[in-house]
Amino acid sequence: MKRAAAAIAIAAFVAVAVAASAGEKAALGTWDIVASTPDGPLPSVMTVTRAEGKLKAEIELGGLKRTVSDETLEGDVLKLKVEYEGVVYAIQGKIAGDALEGTWEGGGNSGALTAKRRP
Repeated sequence: MKRAAAAIAIAAFVAVAVAASAGEKAALGTWDIVASTPDGPLPSVMTVTRAEGKLKAEIELGGLKRTVSDETLEGDVLKLKVEYEGVVYAIQGKIAGDALEGTWEGGGNSGALTAKRRP
């Protein structure tokens, strides 16, 4: 009986780990982002990798790499924070295949954003 319970627990753990890994794979890659801002469209490039067992994002905006933190994936929604011109912006986007649609908010402003994964 104990062996059966242990086997079920191990199988459940493996199933959760595989599901988490598959979800993370949906976020990995290089994304071309366009954020709608009060000053017009703002393009950037985001690269999402897995490092030390966690998602890690890098964002290049205005020709400079920006500080990114708090990267998480909740189901198919990628969330992170990025610093730009001294303000921390919260970004979240729903991933659907090679597309991402979401929002950004910070510094008293907010808007929509879209992204496409590079091949």
